[in-house]
Amino acid sequence: LLDMLESENVVLLYRSAWPSPHLHCRELTPEGAGAWSQLPGLAFTASAEDLEGHPLFVARLPSKVRGLEFVLNDGGPHYRWDKAAGGGNFRIPPGSDGVWLISGGRIEKLQMPPTPSEPPAVVKICRTSVALSWRPAAQSVKGYRLFRNGQQVASLASAVLQYTDTGLMAAHEYTYSMAAVSTQGVLSSLSPAVGATTEPAGPPGKVSALRIAAANGRGITLEWANCEDTGGAPVTAFLVQRDGQAPKTLLASQVEKGEKFLWTDTDVVRGSSYSYSVVAAHLPPMAEKELREAVLKERQDSIPPEDHFPEVTEELNLGPPASVETVAVDALEAGDCHESLREHLAEVQEKKMGITVFYQSCWGRTYAHCCAQQDRWSELPGVELESSPCHSFNSAEGWLVLCLPYARSLELVMNDGGRGWDKAPGGKNYKVMTPGVYVLTHGHLDPVALPPQEPQALQAEALDGSRVQLAWEPPPLADGEAPVKCYRIFRNGRVIGQTETTSCSFQDINLFAFTDYEYSVAAINGQDVAGPLSDAVSIKTELPGLPTAPRNLRANPRKENGKLVVSLEWEPPADCGGAPVASYEILRDGTVIDIYEVPNARIRSETEAAKPLDPEAAAARRWVRSTCSYSNLSWFKDGMAWTDTTVELGECYSYQVRAVQLGPERATQLKAGGVVQRCGSQFLDNVLPDVVGPASEPAQVRATAFLDCPKLGEQRCIIMFQAFDWGSHKAPSWYKVLLGLLPELRSAGINMCWLPPPSDSVDEHGYLPRKWYVLDNNYGTAEELQHLIGSMHEQDIVPMLDVVVNHRCASLQDSAGRWLKFEEPDWEGWAVCCNSPAVPGGSGAHTTGEPAAYAPSVDHSNPRIRSDVNEYIRYLMDEIGFRALRFDFVKGYAPRFQTDYVRAAGEPFSVAENWNGDVNGLHDYVRECQGKMAVYDFPLYYVLKRCIHSNNFEELNCGGRLAGIAGRDPARSCTFIDNHDTYQLAIVGGCFGNNDQVLRAYALILTHPGTPCVFHWDYVRAPYVREKLLELCAIRRDANIHSTSQLNIHCAAHGLYAATIGNRVAIKIGTNDWSPGGGWKVGCFGAEFCVWTK
Repeated sequence: LLDMLESENVVLLYRSAWPSPHLHCRELTPEGAGAWSQLPGLAFTASAEDLEGHPLFVARLPSKVRGLEFVLNDGGPHYRWDKAAGGGNFRIPPGSDGVWLISGGRIEKLQMPPTPSEPPAVVKICRTSVALSWRPAAQSVKGYRLFRNGQQVASLASAVLQYTDTGLMAAHEYTYSMAAVSTQGVLSSLSPAVGATTEPAGPPGKVSALRIAAANGRGITLEWANCEDTGGAPVTAFLVQRDGQAPKTLLASQVEKGEKFLWTDTDVVRGSSYSYSVVAAHLPPMAEKELREAVLKERQDSIPPEDHFPEVTEELNLGPPASVETVAVDALEAGDCHESLREHLAEVQEKKMGITVFYQSCWGRTYAHCCAQQDRWSELPGVELESSPCHSFNSAEGWLVLCLPYARSLELVMNDGGRGWDKAPGGKNYKVMTPGVYVLTHGHLDPVALPPQEPQALQAEALDGSRVQLAWEPPPLADGEAPVKCYRIFRNGRVIGQTETTSCSFQDINLFAFTDYEYSVAAINGQDVAGPLSDAVSIKTELPGLPTAPRNLRANPRKENGKLVVSLEWEPPADCGGAPVASYEILRDGTVIDIYEVPNARIRSETEAAKPLDPEAAAARRWVRSTCSYSNLSWFKDGMAWTDTTVELGECYSYQVRAVQLGPERATQLKAGGVVQRCGSQFLDNVLPDVVGPASEPAQVRATAFLDCPKLGEQRCIIMFQAFDWGSHKAPSWYKVLLGLLPELRSAGINMCWLPPPSDSVDEHGYLPRKWYVLDNNYGTAEELQHLIGSMHEQDIVPMLDVVVNHRCASLQDSAGRWLKFEEPDWEGWAVCCNSPAVPGGSGAHTTGEPAAYAPSVDHSNPRIRSDVNEYIRYLMDEIGFRALRFDFVKGYAPRFQTDYVRAAGEPFSVAENWNGDVNGLHDYVRECQGKMAVYDFPLYYVLKRCIHSNNFEELNCGGRLAGIAGRDPARSCTFIDNHDTYQLAIVGGCFGNNDQVLRAYALILTHPGTPCVFHWDYVRAPYVREKLLELCAIRRDANIHSTSQLNIHCAAHGLYAATIGNRVAIKIGTNDWSPGGGWKVGCFGAEFCVWTK
């Protein structure tokens, strides 16, 4: 490089990753530029030089060339180019010389390197290090490089003027020299050298990081690292001593494992304690002469002569000992947990060793990937948790236990053996630093307090045939016990309920009459740890009483075999009164119109479920049975259904239901049919006649037939209305607001309303759904929704359901504190995609589309999920009355699932929100859905917005067809001007435009093929806008313009768009004039648009 700098030629240095760069150039002279070289140009040659460690290529130009214009390439044949910053050519002006560096799109001329530095000064010498300092260079430099014995050992910044060279051998001579680095990275010549001899060797230091790598009944493995201070001479051996016995000499080369040393003692007895010490040695002791000579010979054969082994006297050969103690057991060895929590706590406290963790899991199998004593980690997935035998953490409630009786500290993370992990908040591991018993719940690992003692003086009183009142006194509170939070109630040894507070009373309902029951109570502390059961108390129920009112009565009009009917559904009473409910009276407008008979099979199931505990128990305690009550019977949660076929269209009805207990006549029939009376109660003999409970809450309904579901491609006029905007939820009841709009919408021809998402939601707008079957939300109540939809059917307006099933929000946290417990329908972490970023911890499959960033992505590949989605859509269509579907955020899951959902719903009119401005991409999506799904026409939305704003309509005409999906597949195009997203999102520039621009756009979509959608916010933006929209809708209705009507575009140019549709409607938009000719009359006009009808 110095030779190049001193020459008079132009030399180019080029930093490049290309293997063979070329210089495509032409000469520059004061008279002008020469001809370009033939491609690829002059080849660079690899250079042995480098600047700051970067390899270079060099091109020496002929001496006559003093100016150059050039670009660089990779030599072809496809040619990649490297040009100056900004895309121009590199230039060296005429009359230049010297060395030029090209790197990163820049070219600069290299200057001569700095003058050689003064030699460094030796400041301090030790056994293993030499400290140096030097004066700053006379010129501006970028840094310095330090050389030891001719080899570079350090690269330093210009501000650093001292350096300590470490890791040296004792009693060795070293030479040091310096070189300065210019600001351009050019290295100066080396300074004169300075010598330094290190001090004689000393003893090695203590080995570092000595620990027990593994300990069990088969052996104990020690691990350590070399001394931080070797004493200036190599450490070639270690002396290991156990329990004061004669030390064992280990050669470092035999126990070295990377940067660590490992040795295993296999002569151990399981459970015994051992202490070890490790000493570093320069050489094996003199007593092991042959071993010492072998080490020296091996080093002499493999080490250069200048690194000879320094002289070390015997008293300086050994370092100080490092010690460690352990027991020959594995700290991760699992043990048994006691049934009594108090005994287990006492044992751990006495031994001062052992860690137990109780954990409640919904996984099929649960593992703890853990590390004890800050030692080695378990092999994945870790130690499997066992079912908890402890009464305080009952396995029936899903409690598992990890019992490590030899652990003193623990770091762990729970997992399901696959993709599911339960970590501490912040994604960290759980840590336990002291022995003890712990409980891991909701992301927190807490020590377990002593469980409460047993409650006192439990008493039971039979109120009637179905109710038992319990009362007791609280347990005494001893030192170390947490306060009681509530009480858990057991009937015949099984949990039946829990008090909400510390109240010492509980009422058990819905029991069998004439039946003996046994109760006990356990106290629960703040950690949900249960104490022992109280003494049991027995009680026998008395005569049956009245049943309570049936629950959750629902009435829905529907068509059955072409006839209008009202279907009723209800659930059994919360308390049957102690005797079977055999029938229900159906009341319409206060009058009994029918009797619903409970099938005999349901009554027979009562006797099957209420058998004695076992033959011995039946003999000893004849009337005590299992935990059964009516609430336990399989049919108790099943809904009853009845259909009223005598309703008249348009009439309003009020329905109620009353429960009727089993009477003598029906009991005689059951006995004759072979039903065995349950032991003791003789319930078929002890029945009373005419025991009728109170009526249910009334269910009001108007007998209106649901409309038939529209289909895609039907040749009839459909005008959609988006019946909400982003602020609609602020109204006291948005459903009531819409109810008042229906007559006006219907009169204008609007016959489909897209309603906001109906389900309970985390957000105000309904797009973060939580409980699917709870239909009360910020837009109104379930009853108001039902009334609105019923009125829409009366007005011949199709209600469209907004199907938001790509994502869903949980109602509760799971045992790990993650929001992964869902209700209505009930799901857990298995329903969430494993790569969902919103709430980590899902154990489902990967998403089949874009993961939602704002809520857990639902795993639609799971058959149970798909079944629940189909059932949800079926319920809202068949029971509530929705008749068309709009699918939200379909990019989040695969089109095949969406197609299945549409098919399962009977293939109603369905449209997808696929926000994609590429017409080809949307068309591909429609094909993937096999034509079952329409799409919102975003390509037409973007084109139309540009055309209206620019007054240039050329883009609207695509070879005689309208732009967007409306031109490709109009039956599956839903055209729109704005929606609840576009009108308020800056990413699309906000709302479509001003009032006149919006009207021009609506004039087009309301007269053209496709299914147009009118946005509520546009509908109410100004009175004259509303008036014009209603006029345009009426024109489309009267002319029967449908999604596939014939379109003839007459002009699409700057200032004018003109077209006729179905030879019934003509339209002109833009500043230029146009007329369809004779026979037409103006139907609607406004600023820069006109619509004619014929």
